[in-house]
Amino acid sequence: MLTIKDLMNPNIKDKESEMELMEYTCLQEIDLEDFGHVIHEYVNVVDEKHNLVGAVKTERLKYLISKQRENLLTQVLDTMKTGFVAIDRDSRIFYVNHAYGNILNLNISKILGRYLSIIEPEATLLNVLKTKQSQHVNNQFIKSISTYVDINTYPLMDGDEMVGAYSIFTDVTDVNELHKEVKRISAVAEEYGKQVEAEKFLEKNKIIGKSKIYLDCVNKALKVANTDMMVLLRGENGTGKEIIANVIKSNCARKNKPFITVNCSAIPESLIESELFGYEEGAFSGASKGGKMGKFQLADGGTLFMDEIGDMPYQMQAKLLRALQEGEIEKVGRQNNIPIDVRVIAATNKPIEKMVKEGTFREDLYYRLNVVSIYIPALRERANDILLLSDYFLEKYCKKYDRYLKIDKAVYQTFLAYDWPGNVRELQNTIESAVVLCDRDLIMLDDLPENMQTKNIKNVMKLPDSKKYIMQFDTLKEEVENFEKNVILQTVNYFDGDKHKAMELLGLPKRTFYRKIAKFGTEIE
Repeated sequence: MLTIKDLMNPNIKDKESEMELMEYTCLQEIDLEDFGHVIHEYVNVVDEKHNLVGAVKTERLKYLISKQRENLLTQVLDTMKTGFVAIDRDSRIFYVNHAYGNILNLNISKILGRYLSIIEPEATLLNVLKTKQSQHVNNQFIKSISTYVDINTYPLMDGDEMVGAYSIFTDVTDVNELHKEVKRISAVAEEYGKQVEAEKFLEKNKIIGKSKIYLDCVNKALKVANTDMMVLLRGENGTGKEIIANVIKSNCARKNKPFITVNCSAIPESLIESELFGYEEGAFSGASKGGKMGKFQLADGGTLFMDEIGDMPYQMQAKLLRALQEGEIEKVGRQNNIPIDVRVIAATNKPIEKMVKEGTFREDLYYRLNVVSIYIPALRERANDILLLSDYFLEKYCKKYDRYLKIDKAVYQTFLAYDWPGNVRELQNTIESAVVLCDRDLIMLDDLPENMQTKNIKNVMKLPDSKKYIMQFDTLKEEVENFEKNVILQTVNYFDGDKHKAMELLGLPKRTFYRKIAKFGTEIE
């Protein structure tokens, strides 16, 4: 029930009024005849102890009392959770229920008795006075209070005559937010579907590696995992940067939140902004109905792995920097920014420091990303892991292609001596190819790619008058000694210094093995 207290202005007190102080508690208790002799602009209001507490403008009070008398349904409307506001034909507000004030976060005493055309000239309700037609607006966002409402406006009729209009406001913020969350989760689920195979590998298999340099890399990743620090992964192609990214993700507070991957080099420059930040419906020709969420929104609350960050277009780098600094994104075709909570792990095989000096990579973005830098070693630096990975891939592809094969010792020796420019990915491809092409039960040198079979060729030179190639070696004795030394050294390192196991793998008699160790010096001791 609307009371005088809802209307009064405590800052206005007409102490000289000749009218007796009013002690009514609500408008329905007031008789218009009480105001017949009132000549003052304001009517005083007192509390239960007859103390002056404020004043109400006389003309405004008369108007509202008359309207309250006309509408006996106000008590029903006051109990509704749906907002309700009514105006007369002159756009003057004569009724507002409390739900309206709660939804729009305003004091209804500020607008009662005032003209809507002055308070809010663009209000939809004013159009109803002009057109005499109902209007409906769904999901109207009120920026000042961050609220979504459905608005239904209708003409107020007395027979055939329109005497005003009214609006019904429904707060749909919770429903709208739930719809957006369902949409986001559905998009995340779709994105996850593309990573199922990789996720199964990471969940069911331990990381392959025993070399100190690789274990140091993993330990560093574990140290920073349980923080929100940005991490920049450095290393050559094929070293397994995505595995280290998963080590961080799987051991952080966000491990049960979305993990979204984006390859910056695989997205055309014209599409990368919409892929990262998303777009609104109608943002450009061909835009999907309902718009699309970008990778940042999909990863909200979780982790975004940005691979090949060094290939990010220069103009896009500024927008990425702003998103990282401000914690918000701007979708294509949308004016209002969207807050996001994302941890970014970036990776690159590019010389970023050199690119910064050359002006092809923003210095401020480099320092924003490079809070913690983790170097993933090349396979040639992980000699101890080459044979472990070889056996793992052999088992994997034998199972896949229903083969039962072993690897010849000479092949293992070749693997240990090879430079592996393609790193783990090249080793994986080499084993898969050999499993498919091998015609025996034993993978031998002739099952390997030609470049591995000629690994000891130092260089190849083409003669001017011939199409033949001459292969340049050191002396045969030097080549044999260098090869033996390298194989023995890497085999001993593989077994963490256990010479007995190295000797067994190499198939050397004990006396011969130790004689060669003594010959090649302290490097193997």
